[in-house]
Amino acid sequence: MLTALEAMHQRRSIREFDPELVSLETVRQIVEAAGRAPSSKNTQPWRLFLLRGPPLDDLRADYLAAFDSGRPRQPPYRYSPETLPEPWMARARAVGIGIFQHKGIGRDDAEKRRAHDRENFRFFGARQVFFLATQESAFSYGTFLDCGFVLDNLMLGLASLGLGSCPQFSAMAYPDLLKKHITGSEGALFIAGLPFGRPKPGSHVNAFQPSRLPIDEWFKVVE
Repeated sequence: MLTALEAMHQRRSIREFDPELVSLETVRQIVEAAGRAPSSKNTQPWRLFLLRGPPLDDLRADYLAAFDSGRPRQPPYRYSPETLPEPWMARARAVGIGIFQHKGIGRDDAEKRRAHDRENFRFFGARQVFFLATQESAFSYGTFLDCGFVLDNLMLGLASLGLGSCPQFSAMAYPDLLKKHITGSEGALFIAGLPFGRPKPGSHVNAFQPSRLPIDEWFKVVE
């Protein structure tokens, strides 16, 4: 098992998974630890759903049908400003160009670019996916912050055990389909999807890792 610091360095977005199904015992251990996350006044505003087996297969089929038909995406909230400020935009462009180049997808290859996008809607073939939500009537920035602590704990917990994940806002594209397939999600505001599992050995796409800013560009000591 990796230490917390090792897990932080190890974590990366995994886009191709081994077909192994993670045991429910392991999942429960990770989820229980993730639930130790802090929250304002101990409100613990998160809700977490695990889909696997036929319910996940059915959701995946509906998502792919929606994507293939060109159905407009209607996420329940806006993830980022309409225009990203610089230098955020430059980094966003760089990672987009970088992964296409890594996968050998040309700038004008619309078919392969669409296939790349489509992978999001099959959850990269993962056999299990977490869906993180909060209460729809209690939306606030602080609530999202609290839920983000849980999401990060899940990713680091998975990484510590040699498992991988990929946080997805794209999985929020069709919230009505989420509520259709996720039992007990009435009144839920979905925040993110998290496909997870063991990274596929030798996967080319999993070798892609965007660069990170040098610490001195974003960390300042004031004393």
